[in-house]
Amino acid sequence: MRTFGQSWFKQGSLIGEFADHLGIAMVQHKQGIALNAAKVDAELASKAKSDFIANMSHELRTPLNAIIGFSDMLASQTVTSPEKVMQYSGYIKQAAEHLLALINGILDVSKIQAGKLSVEREPVEMKPILASCLLIVEAKAREKGIAVECAVAPDLPKLSADPLRVKQILINLLSNAVKFTPDGGRIRIECTLLQEGYAAISVTDTGVGMNPAEVETAMRPFGQVDTTFNKRHEGTGLGLPIAYALARLHSGDLRIESQKGAGTRVTVILPTVDATELEPDTPIH
Repeated sequence: MRTFGQSWFKQGSLIGEFADHLGIAMVQHKQGIALNAAKVDAELASKAKSDFIANMSHELRTPLNAIIGFSDMLASQTVTSPEKVMQYSGYIKQAAEHLLALINGILDVSKIQAGKLSVEREPVEMKPILASCLLIVEAKAREKGIAVECAVAPDLPKLSADPLRVKQILINLLSNAVKFTPDGGRIRIECTLLQEGYAAISVTDTGVGMNPAEVETAMRPFGQVDTTFNKRHEGTGLGLPIAYALARLHSGDLRIESQKGAGTRVTVILPTVDATELEPDTPIH
């Protein structure tokens, strides 16, 4: 005759067995979710790699073809007038500089991802750096009839930053603003004191703008927001990711406010010379 103890023991064994099966099922379910997530990540990485190769193929071939074509014309002496020689030499120089910028961008991204890129900080005046950056982009802005406004707060302290990298950030942001702003648009650059120890440098344009999903894409290395639109413009999708990474290397930040069809505002936050007096890990508002 089966006793109560035997019945309870058998019931306990069944509950334990059920619990074991449930635990195994939960582990297998979690593993399945993890595998699916890894598969999605791998597919996205593969697509990003394919898109990058396709995009870079175009971006590298265009200046290389220009260099080879104009060099052949000069070497074969089919162009003899001094004016044409000077003009074609200028085209070669522009194509070579564009190619160098592409390669430097790729190398910078590789260094950033490998944790090998560093910044050499020193007291930096914003006005001369901003003036030199504007010189680089003003020709293209003038060609498109884009009005560029600039305002630097009179009480803005010096930055504690790497001047070369600050210039790189600004050129990336200004180049994007000019590229994606239609003819007759406006760009405004403002440098203000954000809070104690931090300055804000913002670039606002009246360009095509982006929705939240496009902003996320633009912040990924080699991300192209609008492939059709970008085919009419040179670029690899490295400007914003590099600018963001450089800002973070300075213990700063980069923030984007954008609306589709209404323009974009990109704000870079960098420490000032008095930032060393702040408590460690002071939040940026």
